[in-house]
Amino acid sequence: MLDQPRILIIDDDPLIRLLVSTTLQSIGLQTTEACSGEEGLNSFMSFGADAVLLDVMMPGGMDGFTVCERFKQLPDGQHIPVLMMTGLEDLESVNHAFEVGATDFITKPLNIALLAHRVKYLLRSAKTTIQLLESEKRLHRMAYFDSLTELPNRQFFQEHLQHMIALAHRKKHKLGVLFLDLDGFKRINDTLGHHLGDLVLQATSERLRKSLRASDVLVRSNSAEDGASLARLGGDEFTVLLSAIDRNEDAATVADRIRINLSEPFSLNSHELYTTSSIGIAIYPENGETEEELLKNADIAMYYAKRAGGNTYQYFSGKMTEAAFRRHTMENHLRKAIERNELELHYQPIFNIAIGKFCGVEALLRWDNHELGKVTPIEFIPLAEETGLIVKIGEWVLRQACIKIKNWGNQGILLSRMAVNVSAMQLLHKGFASQVTAILKETGLDPGILELELTESALISDEDSVLEALHDLKKIGVQLAIDDFGTGYSSLSRLKNFPIDRLKIDRNFIQDIEDSSDRGAIAVAIIAMAEGMEMKVTAEGVETDVQLSFLRNKHCDEIQGYLMSRPLPSALIDEFLIKNLRI
Repeated sequence: MLDQPRILIIDDDPLIRLLVSTTLQSIGLQTTEACSGEEGLNSFMSFGADAVLLDVMMPGGMDGFTVCERFKQLPDGQHIPVLMMTGLEDLESVNHAFEVGATDFITKPLNIALLAHRVKYLLRSAKTTIQLLESEKRLHRMAYFDSLTELPNRQFFQEHLQHMIALAHRKKHKLGVLFLDLDGFKRINDTLGHHLGDLVLQATSERLRKSLRASDVLVRSNSAEDGASLARLGGDEFTVLLSAIDRNEDAATVADRIRINLSEPFSLNSHELYTTSSIGIAIYPENGETEEELLKNADIAMYYAKRAGGNTYQYFSGKMTEAAFRRHTMENHLRKAIERNELELHYQPIFNIAIGKFCGVEALLRWDNHELGKVTPIEFIPLAEETGLIVKIGEWVLRQACIKIKNWGNQGILLSRMAVNVSAMQLLHKGFASQVTAILKETGLDPGILELELTESALISDEDSVLEALHDLKKIGVQLAIDDFGTGYSSLSRLKNFPIDRLKIDRNFIQDIEDSSDRGAIAVAIIAMAEGMEMKVTAEGVETDVQLSFLRNKHCDEIQGYLMSRPLPSALIDEFLIKNLRI
């Protein structure tokens, strides 16, 4: 009996309490009774409850609305479902009930059969909510912290830096951003293996912590006011935020202490390893007034420190123009890329695990410029978004992808989905839904075949506008997916509001999934969460049979990755599909 859900019944009418209690006990639930709001609150704090049935109209100082509000203020009461029992059916009373935290309400005289079903539903919903909250906490940890070093990651650092810039602006003081890269780390990784490389990164993070503790006058890295000031961006790149420095020279003092500490040898697994560091320094507001500018300029300064031979630091200066010049050159070429026919789509097949067949492809943009050569999407896509060129380029990508899959259909190559990536700027661009409609009409493609992939950051950039845009797209009949899920941390409670058909698990949660309990756990959590919200799941970056087997056992729907195929140019994807679909 002890593991049965406990229901707290609060009503001043003893007959109602008896009737409700008898009914709930008959379906296997425990009950606790209280005749007033005060007694009910005391009972909850003493014995707890899995759900509360609460009368609205009660004598004494607290009516049901007040009691419900008090429940939600208790440490353990926030997520406890409350079913209000009331004879009040006016809209104002109903709205008031939900405003104070009620989960549902049922009118008197009570329909006992309905009441039992309503309570069962409440308990199921509460269990799902708790599971989602636990998944959300795990996702938050994975999204904001580096699992190897347990340091904050790039996303955390960027958001924290934005906050500190705003604070520095108000208080008129300086900030220092240090961008740090280990010299010779690639050599250690390549010659001694990734395991030893990971140990070096862990030891480096610990030395960085100690360096900042030694600089406590300059950096309050553990204070509640400043939060974390140290982060691992990825690979062997680390950043440090120096808050409220008085002079630019203060940043050099910390950088030199870090440089000296990291130049000491590491004794790891019977190896004595030497590595030094290159550090770039950018100062707010001289070297940038935004998070992007400061990180970019600190990164450029680090590059110059490395070019100088490493084991040193460099301040950013206006003379460091190489990166800016390349960016300017790239932008000029990108503006003419479409008319010069420099853009091309490659296609990566998507494999349906359940039926054992390829079911679709994802269109991936490539750019080969006569002067710059092959420019990676990581380099030119952010530039296209920053300059607004992504709107024009995105329209070209969408049209070419629709034409391609329509032509396949005409040739008897039947696929259920063409996935196309869409940026937040495209999604929120006025008339995007109309643009999609026009391209579908122009190409004659069934809307249900087109899937638009959005990042998590796109969903939370402007929630109301994004939600409206997504509903407009769903009216057209296209499918919607969240790409690289788990890296951007979209709130699960808000995620339920979006009309999403599919989640694509980011490749970072798939790599080494067979050896990493954290990665396996987060992948399983995403799959379970998606199933609960009636979404499909595609795992990206699958490269081994072991990963495929793991995902199949966890009921993942689809996979993409080098195990099945790399992204292929137009001619090769035609051959691949003809061969594998056995026309």
